[in-house]
Amino acid sequence: MAAAAGFGPLVGAAAATLLAAVFLAAVLGRRRRRRAPVEGSTAPGGGCAVADGEGHAAEDGTTDVIIVGAGVAGSALAYTLGKDGRRVHVIERDLTEPDRIVGELLQPGGYLRLMELGLQDCVDEIDAQRVLGYALFKDGKNTKLSYPLEKFHSDVAGRSFHNGRFIQRMRQKAASLPNVQLEQGTVTSLIEENGTVKGVQYKIKSGEEQKAYAPLTIVCDGCFSNLRRALCSPKVEVPSCFVGLVLENCQLPHANHGHVILANPSPILFYPISSTEVRCLVDVPGQKVPSIASGDMANYLKTVVAPQIPPEIYDSFVAAIDKGSIRTMPNRSMPAAPHPTPGALLMGDAFNMRHPLTGGGMTVALSDIVVLRNLLKPLRNLHDASSLCKYLESFYTLRKPVASTINTLAGALYKVFSSSPDKARDEMRQACFDYLSLGGVCSNGPIALLSGLNPRPLSLVAHFFAVAIYGVGRLMLPVPSPKRMWIGARLISVSPPVFCSSNIFIICL
Repeated sequence: MAAAAGFGPLVGAAAATLLAAVFLAAVLGRRRRRRAPVEGSTAPGGGCAVADGEGHAAEDGTTDVIIVGAGVAGSALAYTLGKDGRRVHVIERDLTEPDRIVGELLQPGGYLRLMELGLQDCVDEIDAQRVLGYALFKDGKNTKLSYPLEKFHSDVAGRSFHNGRFIQRMRQKAASLPNVQLEQGTVTSLIEENGTVKGVQYKIKSGEEQKAYAPLTIVCDGCFSNLRRALCSPKVEVPSCFVGLVLENCQLPHANHGHVILANPSPILFYPISSTEVRCLVDVPGQKVPSIASGDMANYLKTVVAPQIPPEIYDSFVAAIDKGSIRTMPNRSMPAAPHPTPGALLMGDAFNMRHPLTGGGMTVALSDIVVLRNLLKPLRNLHDASSLCKYLESFYTLRKPVASTINTLAGALYKVFSSSPDKARDEMRQACFDYLSLGGVCSNGPIALLSGLNPRPLSLVAHFFAVAIYGVGRLMLPVPSPKRMWIGARLISVSPPVFCSSNIFIICL
């Protein structure tokens, strides 16, 4: 094992150097051809002029932008566009505080975007907890992976909290602007004329039908969106479900860290959501979970899951089961496949989802908002729908490095961290744990990717190949055997990096 440990850092550095050399020329060449629009550039169709810095006003009507949904993405976007002088009308199905078991961990990269948007105070006064990294557990061993925060301001870290409290703070922040209107209502359809979205039709609480019009409608109505089919080709997959519990007055083995247990059949997560509460998410593969009502779920958690929990939190875990507040939620994954439509745009989970194992959803959403804000900022008005649609196609390109890196990492880690009867996949899982345990570049690189601090496709490719090479190298030491060589070949053939690198390769090129 000592030989393997010495081998690991060399593999990480060698793989990164090799892949950088292979891709560098192609990446630089393509980047020159896909530069972002900048202030002072020609506005779409000549009809959307460059702003004069004194705010943006619609040529007619009372609203510049309609936002459907006031979750994390919708609320943050409403505040951002409102702060830029846009007149924003937000329509949200339910303005009471949400109660969810996901969307509770904001990675440091997401917090940086929150700061960039001026929303960092939304994590204040909600008992949010600082998160400084992850602790990884497997077969009685554990390793701590800290975020590489040395180069950032002392306030920069991950944050974990009650999702509903965070959303209510952002809604309040958006509603504090005089040009932002939040209204409770259920949007039933988009209003289209000659292929251009002109606004929305919605029902208010009394059941009365209303219509709202604006030159741009942005749909942010979440993972259960009933409008996305008009604006994209959704291919929603449900690889697993989360079973959620809240552990009370529980001290995690590593303070201020998320905890990931590489359990059988799939990972278990623990992270603080307040000063007295710890969220537990048990991943159950597939779309069916044991029945809560019949007691099958409690029995499953006690007999299958509890024996794999670290002893320090075992009693709190069992107590949470006995309390009975068990909830479930399907984990959805959906690649971005937009239909560019004049007058409308998709954002947030309505547009793109990934497995929530890595907690990257809010980071992607906030990063997308920064990209969109920068694109819209130079424009005085948004009335030339067809030209604006063509102009905003660059949004899909500019978001790719961050979004695709985080999305791909989430899917790949879920596959690697889940157990399998396949000996090669089991070896890949062990290799990943041991590689991350090496420290240095072998842990800092992957954790920087996961945290959103360094969402670079080339770095993701390099580390996935390094894990695969490290896994093969371990099998060859001290003396290779035919069986070990066969497992090594199988490891390369089944490893998620081979599957994922094709997507990242396209991004890099």
